[in-house]
Amino acid sequence: MKKTWPLLSFVFYLFPIPLCAQSEPKSLSISELRWELDYQIYLKLANDSAYNYDIRQLFHITPSNPGDLSDYVYYPVNLGADYINSLSAKEQPAVPGTGHKTLWSALHAVLGGGWPHFTNCLLYSLETRQLSLTAPLMKRPVTKWKPTPMTESYRRTKGWDYYTPVGKKETIKEYKIRESQNELGDLSGIPAEYIELALKTSDKEIERLKGKGENNTIAKIELVKLLLGINFLGEAQINYISAAVLNAVKSYSENKLPSVIIFDEFDAAAVMSLSTSGYQIDDIVFKESAGLSETDKKSRTEAIAGIINNINEYNHNSFVNRLGNYYRN
Repeated sequence: MKKTWPLLSFVFYLFPIPLCAQSEPKSLSISELRWELDYQIYLKLANDSAYNYDIRQLFHITPSNPGDLSDYVYYPVNLGADYINSLSAKEQPAVPGTGHKTLWSALHAVLGGGWPHFTNCLLYSLETRQLSLTAPLMKRPVTKWKPTPMTESYRRTKGWDYYTPVGKKETIKEYKIRESQNELGDLSGIPAEYIELALKTSDKEIERLKGKGENNTIAKIELVKLLLGINFLGEAQINYISAAVLNAVKSYSENKLPSVIIFDEFDAAAVMSLSTSGYQIDDIVFKESAGLSETDKKSRTEAIAGIINNINEYNHNSFVNRLGNYYRN
């Protein structure tokens, strides 16, 4: 890809994020957070709503992987109130994607933030079914036209019914092509679980999941498929996706289950969200809390906060480099 260094000044204009230190968890109206003995995390909010999380099903950050730093670090967390409020207060264009050649540039113009904001907002719009990969505007026209000479994009997408690989066969084929050509950048940082689901789940199983209303699982699969087809979207598709995502985020549910991430190295569970400047810690509980001194708790909390600060800074720098070297507005 051509380098487009002038984009760097554009980046700092659109994304002047101050990376503030995060020494203490921020309040999310959490009244109680407890690590139970039976692989459960108990969380209670100030409004008396309570949740139980199965630790084995939560996202884990291992000692060797605070992200395994690829192009960026992605954690599946909810959008924070300050981020949602900032979008509501911001004057938005009537048609979010107009004039943009990439989905990234179109969404960034209205969502701000970095790659984690882009990814999490896409995931949420897919979860809520406000964004559909099989919507009418995502349907490829039926035509006998062939480019002369044959282009790489035509060769790869000529069998697709939609602008992203919707079927399992198409998904596997495109993934293998991108993997062999070292073009997996858009999937960098996406949890391996999501990619494995997209490659292994049959079309029949996806229909079964839809029938059961398992939108969270379907959204993970569709996120991978969307990112595999992201380079083949036309302006109409970019406009449609941008509008769908913006509508979904603006009506973001405050009742969405809080996100809990497990830090295995510290035997800690952290309630986290995505603020305007990146990931933030809202509260922390330790597995053996009763046996830890206040000094130990403070030390572990500061270490975890340091990891998150470093990841936010890494994502910010990676974002700048990505726009400068790959994405074109």
